Amino acid sequence: MKIFDEEINKKEVLQKIGDISQLCEIKYYESIDGMSRGVRGIDIRNAEGINITILPDRGMDISHLSYKSIPFNWKSPTKETSPIYFEGRGTEWLRTFYGGFLTTCGLTTTGAPSVDKGEDLPLHGRIANIAAENVSVDGKWQAGNYAVLAKGKVREAKVFGDKLLLERKIYAWMDEPRIVLEDSVENIGHQTSPFMILYHINIGYPILNKNSELLEGTAKIIPHDKEAEKGLEDFNKFSNPIKGFKEQCYFHDIEADRTGYSNLAFVNKKFLDGQGIGIWLRFKKDSLPYLTQWKQMGMGEYVCGIEPCNNLGKGRKKEREEGRLRILEPGEKINLRLEFKILRSNKEISVFENHIENNK
Repeated sequence: MKIFDEEINKKEVLQKIGDISQLCEIKYYESIDGMSRGVRGIDIRNAEGINITILPDRGMDISHLSYKSIPFNWKSPTKETSPIYFEGRGTEWLRTFYGGFLTTCGLTTTGAPSVDKGEDLPLHGRIANIAAENVSVDGKWQAGNYAVLAKGKVREAKVFGDKLLLERKIYAWMDEPRIVLEDSVENIGHQTSPFMILYHINIGYPILNKNSELLEGTAKIIPHDKEAEKGLEDFNKFSNPIKGFKEQCYFHDIEADRTGYSNLAFVNKKFLDGQGIGIWLRFKKDSLPYLTQWKQMGMGEYVCGIEPCNNLGKGRKKEREEGRLRILEPGEKINLRLEFKILRSNKEISVFENHIENNK
């Protein structure tokens, strides 16, 4: 492995440190102040410069991602809040939407509030406001590299209703600018259940700036409404914050590469006087056939969401009516995988561009 531009092996590393936490650390703790009081956190830090924060009490979601102190995510004015403040009606989900790097939406509805078969469904569902159980963290040497893992189970269940279990694992490695998220969702009930999921990844300043771009493989782009149609020509270009900006949403159907992954990158080639930076997102097309783009260039609410999903975010009623609603049979389980890689320079952004060009 290579650490700080030095080729080094496990034996040599252990001769130079007293404890592995000097180079790669995972911490498990609890917040004690404000609206986040009582919320558990897991911090992962590695020698490559990755820092992430996972919140077990908020669906095992990732509230923070930075690389060498450069933040990649947007944070909302609510900040991280305890799930006790969650209001499950209409759009009140927004009162506890802290943004962060990843907020999971689902598991039985995503997108707009709707009423489906008599059930009143809120914006983006409940899973991001449910606490995980059986949470554990670990780190160990694997094939000459040190790997860390955080995992937990999140149960969305209702008596006489749907019963789904999300099992999440988040991996990082000591010498890599990369994170892998693996989910499985199982219907643990005895009746069929709707299954809707959307990974609400929120890119913020400075990765998001007036020079940023959204790059992807061959894709069909569908504007959500008339407001989005106005900006369709520049859906993948961004500006400085605009007072009174009205959000624009686009649905992307991205062709898979030869390995079955859809690929997308959010990049800023002008960052640090042209050094460039970005993030490469890969996800399996068969389980996550779509991606929603949320473009919000407002003041303070300055964010671009890149959101792999298994629906078009119109709410469960319309997804059912239009034939896209995924149904899980009793005992059925589906596996999902997302990979995130920091693109540390324009040279690495070119590697991404070559990948999508060669996989057309």
